[in-house]
This record gives sequence, structure tokens and C-alpha cells, in this order.
Amino acid sequence: MDANEPVVIHTTNNLAEAEILKNALEADGIKCELDGENQGGFSGVLDIRLVVRAWDEERARQRLGAHAAHPRKHHGEHGGA
Repeated sequence: MDANEPVVIHTTNNLAEAEILKNALEADGIKCELDGENQGGFSGVLDIRLVVRAWDEERARQRLGAHAAHPRKHHGEHGGA
């Protein structure tokens, strides 16, 4: 595999989630692109893919794993019922 080849590391249909993950990767110096973010009237239906270069794949997957292990509550989010 070519080190410059694009690799999909995560797929979601939630644009907000995709943007958060992209920002987390870019904060760590990992260039990331969103493929499928322009969904028009199909927001929440079509897949959005996070794509990195092959040389960053392992580091990006580790970063996403750390992000999933330590989710942050957003302002206004309440726990419980």
C-alpha cells in the first residue's frame, strides 16, 4: 500500500460527530478529510467517511480509540432521566 493512499478510518451518518472526530485528529497533527459531508437534504441518512493518508492510519485509529474511551459532555447535556 502506498503511504499516500487515502484510508477510511471511521464511518458515521452524524455530521456533528464527524466534525468532532476530524477536529480531534487535526489537533494531533493528523490531516483528515470528510468524504460525504455535503448531503443536502439527506443529512443523517448518508454515510460520512473520515479519511486519512495510509501513513497516519495507525496513529489516527489510536486517537479515535482514546476519544471514544474519554467522551466529553457538551454544555447543556444532562445525565440521567
